[in-house]
Amino acid sequence: MLWPAILFAQQQDSVKTLEKVTVGSQKKKQTFTAITPAQSLSRQTLQQINAPTVGDAARFFSGVLVKDYGGVGGLKTVSVRSLGAEHTGITYDGIPVSDAQTGQIDLSKYSVTFVQSIDLQQANAQTMLQPARAYASAAMLSINTLSFSTEALQHNRWQAGLKAGSFGLWQPAAGMNLVLPKHMAIGVNAEGIVSKGNYPYYLDNGTSSTHAKRQNTDVKSFQGEVNLLKQFADSATWQVKLSGYNSSRGLPGTVVFYNDRSAQHLWNEDYYLQSRYRKYFNHNKTGLLVSAKATRSYTRYIDPDYLNNTNGLDNRFTQYEYYASAALSQLIGERLTASASSDAAYMKLNSNMADFVYPTRKSFWNNVALNYARPLWQLNGSALLTTINDQVKSGKAAGTINKLTPSFAFNGKVSAQSPFMLRLFYKHVFRMPTFNDLYYRIIGNVSLRPEYARQYNAGIVYASPVKGVVKHLSISVDAYYNSIKDKIVAIPGKYLFGWTMLNLGRVSIKGVDVSTEADGAFSEQVSWFTRMSYTFQHALDVTDPASATWKNRIPYTPDHSGSALASVSYRKWTAGYSLLFSGLRYVLGENNAYNQVEGWGVHDVFVTRQLHIKQVAMQVKGEVNNITHQKYDVVRYFPMPGRSWKISLLFNNL
Repeated sequence: MLWPAILFAQQQDSVKTLEKVTVGSQKKKQTFTAITPAQSLSRQTLQQINAPTVGDAARFFSGVLVKDYGGVGGLKTVSVRSLGAEHTGITYDGIPVSDAQTGQIDLSKYSVTFVQSIDLQQANAQTMLQPARAYASAAMLSINTLSFSTEALQHNRWQAGLKAGSFGLWQPAAGMNLVLPKHMAIGVNAEGIVSKGNYPYYLDNGTSSTHAKRQNTDVKSFQGEVNLLKQFADSATWQVKLSGYNSSRGLPGTVVFYNDRSAQHLWNEDYYLQSRYRKYFNHNKTGLLVSAKATRSYTRYIDPDYLNNTNGLDNRFTQYEYYASAALSQLIGERLTASASSDAAYMKLNSNMADFVYPTRKSFWNNVALNYARPLWQLNGSALLTTINDQVKSGKAAGTINKLTPSFAFNGKVSAQSPFMLRLFYKHVFRMPTFNDLYYRIIGNVSLRPEYARQYNAGIVYASPVKGVVKHLSISVDAYYNSIKDKIVAIPGKYLFGWTMLNLGRVSIKGVDVSTEADGAFSEQVSWFTRMSYTFQHALDVTDPASATWKNRIPYTPDHSGSALASVSYRKWTAGYSLLFSGLRYVLGENNAYNQVEGWGVHDVFVTRQLHIKQVAMQVKGEVNNITHQKYDVVRYFPMPGRSWKISLLFNNL
C-alpha cells in the first residue's frame, strides 16, 4: 500500500515443507512493447506532476481529453480519442467501476496519494486473465494501489503526509500496512480534503473588464479504505477491500454577464466491498480469477434557483450494484493461450423524484480470447457477447440487447535485435444508453439504440537502450480512425426547456498519438527523466450533408493537445517542469467564431528534497502551478485557476 520493496522468502516448519510461495515485485511496465497502445504513470511520476486526483493525472496521457469544471472539487470526466467518457472503462485494483445512471465516472473522487500506478490501455489489456467486462470498453483506465500487491507482505509500513496550498487547501493523509501471521497483511489508509476554492479570475471585456473570485467552490471530502491480503501456500492470493467516500461540494456556476452566482450543491456517499481470488496451477499453465463487488452510491443535488413550482431542485438518487466475475486462462502448448470469462451485474436506481420509474438492469458479459505468441510476433483475438435487460416499475422499459463484438490485435518485429515494432488493432464496441438517457423525466427516451464505435489503429514503436548520457529511449506513433454510429445526443424539443435524447449522430475521428520517454544520467550523482505526449486529431460530425454542422468539429475536441514533463535529480534534490496544452475548440457543433474557445498552455514547476531522520524518511515538496498565470477555460464560462502554490510533507518508515 505504501512503498514497494520485497522479496518474500519460502518458509519451512518442523512438521512439513510448504509449497513454493511466489511473490511479485513492482517492475517498470513495458508499455511501449504492448500489443496495443498503452501508457503508464508510475508513483514517482505522479509525485512530480500537478495531479492531486486521477482525473488530473489522466491529462498527461496522449489522446485523452479531460472535461474539467475547475477547482479542487470540480467534476472531471475523461474521454479517450474523442469517443466520449461513456466508452472509457475504469478499474480500481483490477475490478471495474461503473455508473449506470450517467455512464461517466467522476475521476476527481480518486486521489493519487496511495496510488502506485495509473495505466491507460487502448482496446484490451495485456493480460489474458481478466473479467469479461474489461473487454466491453474502447479504452481502459486502470488505477492500481500496492494494497492488492503481494509486496504488502514484506514488512510493516506506514505513511503520513500533509499538503497545504492556495485558496485554503488542506489535505492530510495517513496509511499503514501491518503484516499478520500466516502470510496475511492488513492495510488501512485515509485522506481528507478541505478547500475554500475561491480562486480569483479576470473577466476580459475591454473597458468593462473586472476582477472577481469564484463563488460556491468550497469542498470537504473524506475517503478511506481497509484492505486485507492473504497468500496461500500454493501462491494463490485472496484480497478484500472495503472503501468509503464522502463529500460535500459547492458547484460553481458559469460566468456570464459578470454574474457567477451559484447555489448548487452536491453530496456524495459511496461505499463498496470488493474481493478477488487469483490462483495459478498446473505449473502456471492454468489461471483462475474470481471477483465480486457490492456498491452503494448516494447522490444529492440541490439547486434553489431552479425555476419550478417546488422552489428549486432537491434530487436524491441511490444506486446499487452487485457484480460477480469468473475467468479462466490456459496455456496450450508453448505458444497459444486461451481464456474464457463470464461476468454478471445487477443494478438498480432509486430516487425521490416524482413519477420516477425505478429502473433495474441485468447485464451479462461472456468473452473468449486467444493469444498466439512467436518470438518475433503475436496475434490476439477476442469475442464478447453482451446481454442487457432493463425493467421499470411503471411505463415502458428499453428493449433487451444481445450483441457480439470482436477485437483483433497484432504486433511484430523483423528481428530480435531490431528496436522497431509494428502494431495493429481493430475493435468493435458499443455503449448502452444510461438510465438518465432512457428514463430521466422529460428528456429520457426509451427507444434509444446503443451507440456503436469501430476502432482501427496502426502504429510503430522504437524502444532501445542507448549508450552515453541517454540510457533508455522509447517512442511510439499510432495513427487511428474511429467511426461512431447512432451517437446519443440531446436536442431541443418542442419547447425551449424541453430537450430529449435521440440517436442522431455519426462521427468520424482521425488522429495520431505520439508518446516518448527517455532517461539517463549526466554523472553518477545527476540523473534526468523526460516524458512527452502529443495528439493531433480531426473529430468531425458526418451525420447529415445538409446540416450546418456537416464536417464540423464535435464540441470540445481540439486539433492539437499534449503534455511534457522533465526532471533532474542531484543527490537528494529533484527539480522539474511540466506542461499541458490544448488548441482551440468549439462549444457547439457549428464551428463559428462565436462558439470558439481559445487554446491554452499551463506551465508548472516543482522542487523536492529527501531527508532521513533515523528510521524515518521525509520528503518536502514545493510547487508553483500555472506559473505564467494563464487565463483559460477548459469548459466555456468556467474559468480555471491562475497561478497557485502548494507545499507538501510526506513521512514514511524506511
